[in-house]
Amino acid sequence: MEFYIINLLYFIIAIPIVLITFPILSKLCKDKRFLSIIIVLSLLLFSVRFILIIFQDTIGIMPYLIEDVVFYSLLMIFGVIFTWFYVFKIEKVSFKEIGGNVENVKKSIIYGLLAYIPLLCLLPFMRFLTNIHITFNITPGKIIVAVAFAILAGFYEEIMFRGIIQNHFMEITENNIKKTILLTSITFTVTHMFYLPFAGFGIYYIFVFIMGLILSFLRVKFDLLACSILHSGIVFILIVFV
Repeated sequence: MEFYIINLLYFIIAIPIVLITFPILSKLCKDKRFLSIIIVLSLLLFSVRFILIIFQDTIGIMPYLIEDVVFYSLLMIFGVIFTWFYVFKIEKVSFKEIGGNVENVKKSIIYGLLAYIPLLCLLPFMRFLTNIHITFNITPGKIIVAVAFAILAGFYEEIMFRGIIQNHFMEITENNIKKTILLTSITFTVTHMFYLPFAGFGIYYIFVFIMGLILSFLRVKFDLLACSILHSGIVFILIVFV
């Protein structure tokens, strides 16, 4: 395990950006300007991810993470607070309204797990095109970082993308499911720009886009539970074994 105190500067940079942007989003939500909300919120989600690149040497960038348990634990807490505050104080909606209402837990779990199959089938192509190595050198630090990222993926990203942004795209497209799934997936992929390395003909971004399509489909057919099971599990697997 490693700890770089310089990584804590991330929060000194990111938190003011969030605090400046939230009042703008609150005003847009009050006026129900859905496209503007998506644009501003996407830029904010992109920014808080992009700032991580500044600290690339000390935190690593996926799939090359460094086991800084303190930083990633704090990042997880930051993501959870960020999400909670945005949902309840800015959008002023309940989890039920954005897909948190689970009608059939067993069905959501089963289909969330079945959705692993196409993504796991892509991993050999990622390995071939990028020369990443599968490792079974699993350390406590790696597990903690993987859990932190799994929570960020399953809670923060799923609520923000498949919950909030996908809901607003449904409003804009007048419930056109195909357009909503495509637009949400494109937005999801674009907010990962520069965070992942451009390697193997952009295979990381192809992977993210395909995952975005599957996640948005799960959100339409089921709920955020199914999405979280897929997203958090895939992220956990990638961090632990790469």
